[in-house]
Amino acid sequence: MSERSNIGANREITAEACAWVAQLESGDLSGADLAALREWMARSPAHTREIRDVAMLSGKLAVLTEMAEPLAQAAALDSGLRKSRRAWVTRTAIFASAFAACALAAALFLNGRVADVSPGEPLVYETAVGEYRVVRLSDGTSMKLNTDTSIEVDYEPAARGVRLLKGEAVFDVAHDPSRPFVVYAGETAAEAIGTSFLVRLRDKVTELSVIEGVVGFSRVLEAARAKPAKSRPQSEPAPLARIEKTPAVFLKAGEALTSIQIPPANAQQPAVDVVTIAPRELERKLSWTDGLFDFSDAPLQEVVDEINRYNRVRVQIVDPDLKAMKFGGIFETGDLNALLEALEKLGVRVERVGDDRILLRAAEKR
Repeated sequence: MSERSNIGANREITAEACAWVAQLESGDLSGADLAALREWMARSPAHTREIRDVAMLSGKLAVLTEMAEPLAQAAALDSGLRKSRRAWVTRTAIFASAFAACALAAALFLNGRVADVSPGEPLVYETAVGEYRVVRLSDGTSMKLNTDTSIEVDYEPAARGVRLLKGEAVFDVAHDPSRPFVVYAGETAAEAIGTSFLVRLRDKVTELSVIEGVVGFSRVLEAARAKPAKSRPQSEPAPLARIEKTPAVFLKAGEALTSIQIPPANAQQPAVDVVTIAPRELERKLSWTDGLFDFSDAPLQEVVDEINRYNRVRVQIVDPDLKAMKFGGIFETGDLNALLEALEKLGVRVERVGDDRILLRAAEKR
C-alpha cells in the first residue's frame, strides 16, 4: 500500500472513531449499534488505538468506561464464537482486549495516574509486573511505560534527559529544538527533538525502534550515567547536556537498531546495518500499549519469555524440542489461561505446579 493510501486509510479510521465516540456520548445506542461497535473494534488493533486516542482527546474515556456492561452484554450474544477462539485470534477475543485497553486507559486518567511533572530534581516512575502506565511531562511529552519498567526523569535548562533503568517505554516527544530529548538506557543514548520512538532494555541490550521522525542512537562514554540518581555520588560532575557520546547512527520512522550493532568508542565507524521494520511488525511491537500480546510465527521460547514479563506465575518449557515450535495469535496480556488453552490445542501439555509455576511439555503420543 502506498504512503498516500495509508494516510487515507488512517483518516478514515479516525473519522469512524470520532463518530463512535460521539454516539457513545449521546447514549443513543441500540443493541444492534452496540454489536456493530464491538465488531468494528474487533476488526483491527488500529481501530482500538484510534477510538482510545480520540476518547482521550475528547475527554470521553469515562463514557467508554460506563459502556462496559452494555458492551459486555453485546459480546455475550456471540458466545459461540468465543468458545471457538482457543488457538487463534477471533473477533470476540480481540474485542475483550480492545475494551480492556480502553477501560485501562480510562482508569489511568480518572485515578490520576497520568501525571504532570515539572523540571527539577530527578523523578522516578515505575510499573509493577503486569502494570501499564502513562506519564505526561510538563513540556507535553508523554511516556508509556510497559510492565516492570523504571524511568528517571531529569530535566535541565539545556537538555531533557530520561534514564530507562529497566523495561520498555514509548516516548512521544514534544518538539523543542532548543532542548534535545535524550533517553539513556544502559550504555546508549537515543536523542530526538520531537518524535515518537520505542526503547527496550533487556539483558543489558538496548533496542530502539522509531515510530515517527528521526532519532540519533549512540553509545554513552560513561555508562554510569544511566544509573539512578540515588546511586550516583553527589560529587559526580557533568550535567546531561555535556555527557559525551559516540557519533550517532540516525534512524528514521520504520527502522530499528540494537546497542550491540553500535561500534564502540575506540573503533572506526563502519557502516551500520539498520533494520527496516515492516508496518505490521512495528504494530506488533506496540501491541502492549493496547493490552495485547501479538505473536506471529514466533518460537515458543520467545513467547514464554514475553509472557513471563507480565505475570508473577513463571512459565517454563521442560522439553527442549518445544522451544523452537512456532506459535501465533493475539491474546490479552492479562489472560494467561487463553494463551495456555491455545497451546494445549497445538499439542502442548500444560502442567501447573502450585500457584506460581507452569510447566510446558510435549503431549504424550497415543
